[in-house]
Amino acid sequence: MPNTARVDAYRRQRTGVASRSPLPTWWRRLLTAQWTWIGLAWLALTVSCLVVLGQSVMADVTTSDGTVTPGLNWDALRLCAGLAWPTLLFWLACFVLVDRFRPQRPLIWAAAVCWGLAVAVTGSYFINSWVGAQMAVIDETSGVSAIRVAVFVAPFVEEGTKACGIFLIAWLDRSRFTSRVSGAVIGGLIGAGFAFTENIIYYARVVVYGSYTAGAGDVMAYLGELVWQRGVLTCFGHPLFTMMTGVAVGFALTSRSKMVRVIAPLAGYLLAAFLHMFFNLWASVLGEEQLTPALFIMVWMVVASVAWRLVMSSLAQSRTISRRLGDYVIMGWLPADFTGSFSTLRRRGWTLAISLWHGHPILTWRLQVAVTRLAMLREAITRGTVDDGADRFESQSLERIIALVQAGALVSGRGLRPYWPWRNWHWTWLETRRRRRAVLQSPGASQASMKYSAVSPTWGPPV
Repeated sequence: MPNTARVDAYRRQRTGVASRSPLPTWWRRLLTAQWTWIGLAWLALTVSCLVVLGQSVMADVTTSDGTVTPGLNWDALRLCAGLAWPTLLFWLACFVLVDRFRPQRPLIWAAAVCWGLAVAVTGSYFINSWVGAQMAVIDETSGVSAIRVAVFVAPFVEEGTKACGIFLIAWLDRSRFTSRVSGAVIGGLIGAGFAFTENIIYYARVVVYGSYTAGAGDVMAYLGELVWQRGVLTCFGHPLFTMMTGVAVGFALTSRSKMVRVIAPLAGYLLAAFLHMFFNLWASVLGEEQLTPALFIMVWMVVASVAWRLVMSSLAQSRTISRRLGDYVIMGWLPADFTGSFSTLRRRGWTLAISLWHGHPILTWRLQVAVTRLAMLREAITRGTVDDGADRFESQSLERIIALVQAGALVSGRGLRPYWPWRNWHWTWLETRRRRRAVLQSPGASQASMKYSAVSPTWGPPV
């Protein structure tokens, strides 16, 4: 493959290494960045789907016997959106906190949530409605077609539309899809967004039904019960199901086997669909008196085990980072304290906080991101999941790390303490901008500036 500028840019994107070209002005970076246009296109798709879905659910429906079912209205949607927000915020906090060592871009987090709450819901709504209409033609028994759609159709349709978002994000941001934790976070955020919009529709239907039906009873009491059931007791549903697909995609992307890369996502999707099917069947057959004890005894135990496994997988990234940075320490390309300074969240957080006094906070954050990216790149090279284009980017990442340290980034905050009065004036806005440009435009540290091992100073970079 010829080593053209386009090929070089492609390889950098796949391995997560930044460009070494001179830094342009901010507006040129904004206009030429691919994520700017991806974000705008994603936003346009989200708004379009929400408009189409809103027009559909707000329209009156006339049944075959002439009965008119009123559609939803803005007042009901606003009221129910306020009731559905706490559940979404809870899951956002959970998944963002789990995604710590190699976090996705905030734009990717937002894209995942938007895909779930707009694109996946809209696609599932129309497909489920069409299939439900076809099934109602075959069997018009009251209530039978609704249960059939919920059990045999909706799980496969909804998990399929949500899985499309996972595949698309994995294709757009492959370099940050470095573990099963990444897949679980993306899948969980998509599922949380899906549940948010679905909850709003379910809640609003209760409000509208109570407004247009005489003798409906205490509508707000029933609405509160529904919020408790869907927003608290069963809030794990969509995030848990979609996490199965996300974990499978993350497992496939970190495997060398082509068979695993094909079978794992399909198996994850089928597992998510069957779990969804089992849950819908359970909720449709059992009453509320039977459903609540069963949830506390069995389902929440499964949720707790999955959450525990996810936390353990996140902590396993700490050992991976320590092990891969140890490769560079053995070769003499990084100091020995790098393995401990960047492999635990506690020490990373303290270093970032203390850099307000003893370093440069922005450059310290960039250093932590660069070191984590290097460790994950080394892990991918060790697994054999990236091509040979990553070898030369490995040494360039090392040069970038050294340049950040020389510019004022703090490697470790161990033994350092804050002091008063605060007289660390050297990280003002102008100084931050100057140092950032100096680091990004640096041609790279020279070979003489790197620390070689005392065993053999002629060793080159690890391959």
